[in-house]
Amino acid sequence: MNKLMAVLLFGSGILLGFSDFFSPDDLTPVYMAALILVFLPLALVYNRMKLQSATEARLRELWTEAQNLALVKREAKSKIPKEYPRRESQAAFEGSTKVGAVRSMAALVRKPVLREKIYEICDFADLVLETIRHLPSDTPAAVVFCETQLSRFTEALERCFEMHRREEGPLARQSLVDAHEVECFSTFITVFKRQQDTILFEGLRGHKDQH
Repeated sequence: MNKLMAVLLFGSGILLGFSDFFSPDDLTPVYMAALILVFLPLALVYNRMKLQSATEARLRELWTEAQNLALVKREAKSKIPKEYPRRESQAAFEGSTKVGAVRSMAALVRKPVLREKIYEICDFADLVLETIRHLPSDTPAAVVFCETQLSRFTEALERCFEMHRREEGPLARQSLVDAHEVECFSTFITVFKRQQDTILFEGLRGHKDQH
């Protein structure tokens, strides 16, 4: 707001200055030129303030999302059935290999916010894999998680790298792309959370049916 006031005062000074040097008949083109000089920087300042406001709003959203993610991770950790002994699971082993590969790829992501989001998803995937290890056997849902959903996670990151290689444009555009990419990757948390519930349902129900 201070910047807008400064531009308006500057523009008013220009108009008053011109009025001292020109007669009323000559002022029409002068005023037109002065208005352009005033409103052009005014528009630039407004766009910059709008972009800054959008960035600040996005940062608040990310902070709220981080808090929600912490709650979701604690909930996922609490669901791991510790009453069953931890075992070496073939599905979990394959899934762990894929998560490790994603972590290695994430280290190459240049955008810090996106890189941290991918690490967070990997941490959540580890909780799902630990859930599988504490169940008596690998359920169909466990196999789907390790073979299909983690593969899609890897493919999403590979597509992200491909898009970044083709990406061109100003820094402002890249920051907006960040927000879109983070939002897209965040959906994996929701998918993995639901899959953990399905894995638990199938694993515990199958164990009860056997007894």
